[in-house]
Amino acid sequence: MSNRDQRLTQLLIKYRNNDLSPSEYEEFLLLIGGPESEKIIDTMAERDWQGSAEILLGMEFDEERGSRKSYKIVRWGLMIAASVTLIISLFNYWPFHLQKIESITHRTSYGETKSIILPDSSKVLLNANTQLSWDNNWKRKGIRKVKLEGEAFFEVKKLNGTEFVVQSGDVKVKVLGTVFNVRNRRGLTDVFLESGKVKLELDNIDGKTITMEPGNSVHYDDKRTELVVKESTTLIRNASWVDGMLDFQNESLADILNRFEELYGKKFQIENKALLSKRMDLSLPYANWELIRNALEISLDIEFEEHENTIIVN
Repeated sequence: MSNRDQRLTQLLIKYRNNDLSPSEYEEFLLLIGGPESEKIIDTMAERDWQGSAEILLGMEFDEERGSRKSYKIVRWGLMIAASVTLIISLFNYWPFHLQKIESITHRTSYGETKSIILPDSSKVLLNANTQLSWDNNWKRKGIRKVKLEGEAFFEVKKLNGTEFVVQSGDVKVKVLGTVFNVRNRRGLTDVFLESGKVKLELDNIDGKTITMEPGNSVHYDDKRTELVVKESTTLIRNASWVDGMLDFQNESLADILNRFEELYGKKFQIENKALLSKRMDLSLPYANWELIRNALEISLDIEFEEHENTIIVN
């Protein structure tokens, strides 16, 4: 049994005992939407009935103690009925409840990344300050769809030709099974394709579609409706955060600080505006803000003055 199946079994037992925490309940709803959940539910239901059946088969009627035996049979009958009612209610309740929950949302705070597994078994790594919403009626609609605000790295599982769509700003990313990164910040959308093939649809440009090949990256400005396509790029250049690093190659300090604002929630006040046009090469560990700060101070030969989440550079 896989780790996912074991976890679903644990949560199913806790559900039946009415012992799920709010976070476990959300995880439970996600897991029972997965492709293997029905087998686990069937197995547990079969075990429940088998135990009740063994009790019935083990009973013997005793004429001398007929009333006592009758009491036990009635009592066990009620327990069996309760067990069967519980199983039926579970089967009836789950689909109804899942239909009412139209979407499931995952969020990360500043400086946090989170790895999640969607109900279709696709894997997603969320970057900091990101929100992803999953359409929970995907089986009924016949399409897997997520809405992304922020940045995420996707490993989409192929599933019987069912399309997977990422809506990010004015850009739709359509795939069947592939690995790619999507970032949507400040009205700018960037898509990098690591493997497989994806098709982009641009809402602001009627009929405009782009088919991407591995190594392609696309940059789209929602406000200006400007599109830039690059070929032969790399994961390090486009999504180094996936490997725990922030890599900047010949980028302006203004763009670098904007990135830090998005990821760490820091605000920068730069008194010397000439610094903002300075171009830099940096490779820094994602999780260590203090190291990032020290590296910037040394590279720029300046000192940061930090007040809560605002950093002043004189």
